[in-house]
Amino acid sequence: MQPSHPTKSRVSILAVVVLYECAPSESRSLCALIAILRANSELSRHFSLIIYDNSPLEQRLDLDANFKIQYQHDPRNAGLATAYKAETENHDWLLLLDQDTLVTREFLDELKACAEQLRPEDNVASIVPKLIVDGRICSPAPHFLDQVRHQFERPGDAIGREISGLQAGRPSAYNSGSALRVSALRAVGGFPEEYWLDYLDHAVFHSLAAHGYRMFVLSSELQHDSSQRTIQSVPPWRQRNLLYSQIRFIRQTGNWIDRLFFRVWLLRNSRILWIDYPDRNLWKETAWQALLLDGRADKQSSRKARTERS
Repeated sequence: MQPSHPTKSRVSILAVVVLYECAPSESRSLCALIAILRANSELSRHFSLIIYDNSPLEQRLDLDANFKIQYQHDPRNAGLATAYKAETENHDWLLLLDQDTLVTREFLDELKACAEQLRPEDNVASIVPKLIVDGRICSPAPHFLDQVRHQFERPGDAIGREISGLQAGRPSAYNSGSALRVSALRAVGGFPEEYWLDYLDHAVFHSLAAHGYRMFVLSSELQHDSSQRTIQSVPPWRQRNLLYSQIRFIRQTGNWIDRLFFRVWLLRNSRILWIDYPDRNLWKETAWQALLLDGRADKQSSRKARTERS
């Protein structure tokens, strides 16, 4: 089935929910989204939905919805960048959702209203909620380069609960829950495929900010189940993919001062890995990369991570 295409008289939002080894009926973001839209026919007129399933085996789509849903199965494990490249020709905004972000009616109402209000403000490229992980706001957050530069400051919430509206500077946000203006995405070249999983959000928001686009932060808060709550919960393949994605991002966006601070960042992380992580090779690899910042290892590491994930 093809997603419905709302007429241009009203704002149109295409939601893309990405699944991996999760049944559609078990995805809390997907189930919540469908339940809300099913119960609110007027709101649902503004939304279309694509389910992009990266799982090895195609799954049965057993969901009770009163609107069209497109299910796309991709067993290649091609990652987020490929999944997000949906057909957006007839849509104003692209709403990205992981399988474990709890969507609320308040969020969808506020997103729709904000998208309508910002329709003529084409310099605003993103509308994002506050994502809550274990009681703390983790997104939106400062640009990764700014985090590296201020790594010795005491961490707190990424953004204050009272903050909303247009943001100055170059903040970043998690993919999940973010709505991106389709025209702005096209203007910056879309989603870079070299960030197949980790740091795709950092790369996209950096590119948008570098081209002069701004972010709008909603009042809505969404509960997000992060796969990286603790360092022990992250498998070795993901740790390595994070490491080389960070190196790639720093090499592409930072200057020599940023790279110097990042070497310190890596050395500090290697100490944490040495103390808390069971794979003893990872702290050594991280410390070694603090000296090398070896961009040549990016593609090899990315291919290895995809194979280990499968």
